[in-house]
Amino acid sequence: MEREHLLSAVLADETRFSIYRFIAERPCEEFAVVDIARRFGLHPNVARMHLTKLEQAGFLATGIRRSALGGRPARLYRLAGMVNTFAFPPRRYELLAELALDIVAAAAAPDAVARICREAGWRDGGKYVAEHGGRPRGIARLAAAVRAVAEAQGLLPNVVVEEDELNVEVRNCVFREPGGRQPELACLIHRSYLAGLIDALGGAATRAVEAQGSSIRAGADRCRLVCALERPAGREDAARA
Repeated sequence: MEREHLLSAVLADETRFSIYRFIAERPCEEFAVVDIARRFGLHPNVARMHLTKLEQAGFLATGIRRSALGGRPARLYRLAGMVNTFAFPPRRYELLAELALDIVAAAAAPDAVARICREAGWRDGGKYVAEHGGRPRGIARLAAAVRAVAEAQGLLPNVVVEEDELNVEVRNCVFREPGGRQPELACLIHRSYLAGLIDALGGAATRAVEAQGSSIRAGADRCRLVCALERPAGREDAARA
């Protein structure tokens, strides 16, 4: 329980949490103290203090960058590989998730898994629609709705409208650890859920939701979903997310 108290205390500071969130959204990048100081308008000593506390708690890892010109090496901070979770009272949901994935992999057909997960995404999207009095109107509002729901799930999303496509970049795989033994199944579950969610939010405005490019499972720093959109005839939605 002492570990859980330390984690919650470290992230209780608003500035420190913002720094952690900024680095967590860029899991493949490294940052020097001066980078964080400039980004958040802090004195370097203050930025160093926040980074040190995050490192001591296990949220960040460090490395050294040596200059070819000599001089003092720069300490670089990056997102730590260790995942920190805590609950009161303690629970073992990650074990339940691992066992459930093993059971599904052994007993269920991929098409059935995709259908069930898509329906789950559709239900959650429907809840958002009901809570907000209807589906978002316009592509920009659809992008904002997708971003809000993905944000609430901890996906650290980047949602962008490009021409007639909605691009959803997921920079945090919430199934990464329990899905380690069944990575293809975990990706299918997550992708199908998100597809159902986007369909529910977009309704007739969405034509297809497909995965594109590399993935976190394959070593990339993000997964990307592309949703083809229908524009109302005779109208141009100039807004961009």
